[in-house]
Amino acid sequence: MSSDRLGEVEEILTCYRKQVFGKELTLTTTPDEDKERIKLQITKLKKLMQPYEQEYWKILSEQSGSIEISEQEAKVVVAEIVNQVHKIEVSSSTYPDEALILLREIRDQLNQPDKSAAAKVKGVISSIPPFVGISYEAELDTENFLRNHFPTFISLINRAIKKKQIL
Repeated sequence: MSSDRLGEVEEILTCYRKQVFGKELTLTTTPDEDKERIKLQITKLKKLMQPYEQEYWKILSEQSGSIEISEQEAKVVVAEIVNQVHKIEVSSSTYPDEALILLREIRDQLNQPDKSAAAKVKGVISSIPPFVGISYEAELDTENFLRNHFPTFISLINRAIKKKQIL
């Protein structure tokens, strides 16, 4: 049931993302007098996406225990996240304090010596839903944030989801 819903929510989000992309593309060629209207449309679309993004990460978090992640892939993801969190901390003026606190908690989870890398990545997946909620309150674009700073992590999650949906 939840993996079916995960696919449905992912499809809805894909549609919204395409709409946002189309509006952003339009901004590059639109006359100045229309730009504010289009920016408002983008903001409205992102607000409409919010409950679906939260649902997506909630379902993913609930299923994180059953997702297959190889230790080798997980080690790469752990290294990427720790490195990116450090970079974000150095340039912290861009992100709200709430997001930085949660990123530090995630980094601390990843630095625990007694867990396998795969277990650490599953822990990170479980930690993201509150991050998603706070990021919207702080008007941080979660999707772009994760894609820009943690591309290997997002890629690993997408592959794991696809494998699970195939089985």
